[in-house]
Amino acid sequence: MTEVMDNRYARDWNTYSDRWQEHYGERFNHLGDEWCDDGTEERASEVRWFTHSVQPWLRPESRVVEIGPGGGKWSVRIAPKVRSLTVFDVAENMLERTATRCKAAGLDNVSVVHGDGKAMSAIPSGSVDLVFSYDVFVHIALEDTVAYVQEFARILRDGGMAIVHHAIADVAPAWDRIESHNDWYRRGNTLGQYYYYSREALEQMYHRAGLRVVATSTSYCTVVLTVVKPQDNLAPWIEQVLREAAVADTPAKLEDVSASLEAIGREMRDRLAGLRKHLESTKPGAARFDAIQKLRRLLRG
Repeated sequence: MTEVMDNRYARDWNTYSDRWQEHYGERFNHLGDEWCDDGTEERASEVRWFTHSVQPWLRPESRVVEIGPGGGKWSVRIAPKVRSLTVFDVAENMLERTATRCKAAGLDNVSVVHGDGKAMSAIPSGSVDLVFSYDVFVHIALEDTVAYVQEFARILRDGGMAIVHHAIADVAPAWDRIESHNDWYRRGNTLGQYYYYSREALEQMYHRAGLRVVATSTSYCTVVLTVVKPQDNLAPWIEQVLREAAVADTPAKLEDVSASLEAIGREMRDRLAGLRKHLESTKPGAARFDAIQKLRRLLRG
């Protein structure tokens, strides 16, 4: 993620936090309630969406990362249902608000990670069951979104999931919003600015990182993607090693890349041998096609 994010996103949302009390403190108890719990049907529907579409994936053993918690409006809904919740943000004020709210709610399984605007390096590779982010990536530019998606592929375990909310421009309501907000943004008001994609472009972005989009839910000018890090092919591992190759600046680092590529080759050979034996044990019919699909996913993603 670029230095731009560290300078602008953190500045904008820390400023929003500083001014929140003045604008909303008399009406709401927590930052974010003005978006999620403002009493309108639109916001009530978001809570219903969360209950039906996200909550079923929250399990007692789950390790969850939430990106951009705001004032903790979703954090206090997630934490009681999972083993651990890590909230990640570049805005210190938002992390402080979320931590305070979770502590007041008696939630002791919540930790905070302050992002440096470059990566999610504080979160270990393969350590996360679910990445969740709502009403955040609608505000993040392409170059930073790409970097985040690549990090999702790194931190998720095999079979792990991401549920992420994006703005899209390939629906008519998006152009209504663009028209109504265009002058505001052109005057230099960047807080809350939307960054729009096509749904096809988003799918390609995740696919490039080795992730598989398994479900989409479109509302107004946004889409929520449910994405899986596949267990049945090596694409996420390959993409991670290729990214390491791109930035390797010493012979030793390139040697590490070469060693990783050799390891991928061995893993591919071993998996292919197992699937080949499985194929040979089948007869024409459903079992044969099941074996074929497993081979296809391994080889083609």
